[in-house]
Amino acid sequence: MPLTLCVVAISAVAAAVSTFGPSAFGQNEGPPQKVAPPQKKSDLSAADVFSRIGKKLESVESLSCEIYQTVMLSGQRFHATGRYVHATGNRMRLEYRIVPVRALKAGDSKALALDSEPEAPPTDSVMGSLQQICDGSVLWSLWVNGDQKQLTRRNIREIVDAVGELPNYSEAQSLQALGVGGLQTLVAQLQVGMEFGTVMEQQSGNKRLLVLSGRWSAQAKKDYFGLADAPTAVLPDYIPDYVRIYVDADALLPRRIEYLKKHPDAEQKQIRPAVVLDFRRIAINSVISEDTFQFKLPDGDPIPEVDLTAQVIESIKQIATQADPDATEATKETTEQKDETPAKSE
Repeated sequence: MPLTLCVVAISAVAAAVSTFGPSAFGQNEGPPQKVAPPQKKSDLSAADVFSRIGKKLESVESLSCEIYQTVMLSGQRFHATGRYVHATGNRMRLEYRIVPVRALKAGDSKALALDSEPEAPPTDSVMGSLQQICDGSVLWSLWVNGDQKQLTRRNIREIVDAVGELPNYSEAQSLQALGVGGLQTLVAQLQVGMEFGTVMEQQSGNKRLLVLSGRWSAQAKKDYFGLADAPTAVLPDYIPDYVRIYVDADALLPRRIEYLKKHPDAEQKQIRPAVVLDFRRIAINSVISEDTFQFKLPDGDPIPEVDLTAQVIESIKQIATQADPDATEATKETTEQKDETPAKSE
């Protein structure tokens, strides 16, 4: 799933540290398991909560917040802090500062408490950064990792127009695949790809939270991960098994999303966070300067630009064809009809 909003950094973590093994659950290698807070059953279903979140996000002109992402693998901790801004017209800005990997500490569990203050953004220990900026027409992505820099662009309008005639692919799906749908896309993809149980309520400070817990559906395991025996298939070490979403019951906006991994030994009934995404200081409909959505190259040496527009169009067409084999025949017939049309005389 293209959870582009926040989970883009997981690939960098996977390259930096080993994947999950039994040692990831060792008592001395990670934060101790905390006691679950008291919860009670909510009157709302998961579908009710997702519907209300969707309506809230559709109704806002703009949304901005701070983002804190923590990834924990094999006793190692990877952390990134940033800012996310989204406005109407598919305008979006995501910025991340990536902190070097370090060993997990016992105090990390306290820092990840729902009611704790997030870790202060680093000042002199940044190993890389990510910018994704979309003005509604072009999506720019700039990765910086030490001396290595990568700049790409994707023309949104060209992509949407090119795939607009596909029988089983909508403009909304194109925008989702590109990641410019933002928080709304992330929530929608979780709803579609996972099965959720009973919604619970819990208190965190002065906030009432709705807690949704889910796992990948059999269809998602088959479609996303290519697992033939989807209902009983074991996910690869680097893919979380479950998700837990904490929603502010009054604001109807996600407060935290946790991706969870179960113990590799089936007899060990343990799960632990693999990725934690925190959304803090959310502002709705605040005034946002148009400059926020304008990409500017940083000062210094020029960075070669790679245009991925054609590659994205081809990729989307292949995905759509795989989802609907009849689309291949339809496309072929359309092409043949065009070839048979006599050219106009000049």
